[in-house]
Amino acid sequence: MAENLPELSEIEKCVLERILLGEKSNKLASGCGITDIMLNVVIEKLVEKGYIDWELNPTDFAYRKLAWIDGVYPLEYYIDTRKYLRMVLEFAIAISFFMLVAFLAIYLRS
Repeated sequence: MAENLPELSEIEKCVLERILLGEKSNKLASGCGITDIMLNVVIEKLVEKGYIDWELNPTDFAYRKLAWIDGVYPLEYYIDTRKYLRMVLEFAIAISFFMLVAFLAIYLRS
């Protein structure tokens, strides 16, 4: 998700991703494998860079930078969903076509 942010370190990316996904501050440190002191330093850096505020809410800048839509889902979610919906629709059309051919074959034989 935050791979396209070269200005952030790996730890900063980890913390930012977890904040964007709604994780609470008491699980951030353990989720990223860092200490609470290190977490405070990372949060300060993310606030200075404008990605989050002091209440650990992502800023509009973070959502724009990561190409999230409506601050809810990343753009990749919509692209993948559209791809799978199209695949299901094409599959349904193919099944319908074969059912029509089978129905016509049975109808014309009688």
